Amino acid sequence: MGMFDFLKKGKTGSADTVTPPSVVLRNAGIDPARLTFKFTADSVIIGGSAASAAERKKIVELVTAIPQVHRVVDQMQVGTAETAIDSATNALPPTDPMPGEPVVTEPAHTGAGGSHTVVSGDTLWKIAEQHYGKGNAYMKIFEANRDQLDDPDRIKPGQVLKIPV
Repeated sequence: MGMFDFLKKGKTGSADTVTPPSVVLRNAGIDPARLTFKFTADSVIIGGSAASAAERKKIVELVTAIPQVHRVVDQMQVGTAETAIDSATNALPPTDPMPGEPVVTEPAHTGAGGSHTVVSGDTLWKIAEQHYGKGNAYMKIFEANRDQLDDPDRIKPGQVLKIPV
């Protein structure tokens, strides 16, 4: 059972063509760095912070419009980047890992020049923010891990990524 098995099959013909919520939002001009996504058996839970009530509504609409999504649970708050960091870490209740998913309680991050163990909900953008202070440095991490990554939007819990200096 994979991370996107909660998505409905058949609406678009193939589960392999599912576009992750973060990509959908980036394509619409919304930076997903202030958001967290949790995937349960039947839902996409969106936490974190939206810059405005209008942005919050648009985020929910865009994720709901993904053909394979059953249900969206909105746990976002409207606020600034500072409140986004707080709400991203505190807004979502803990969820049980998917069967076969490694159980990792804390991400292993040691700062730039170390490594990071991917946990559920991580994105390269979010990891770059943790290690470099800016999400747009995510390609630096992607390039350093080309031996195990083919796509910057496809990382898996349990992977240990090199964080270049």
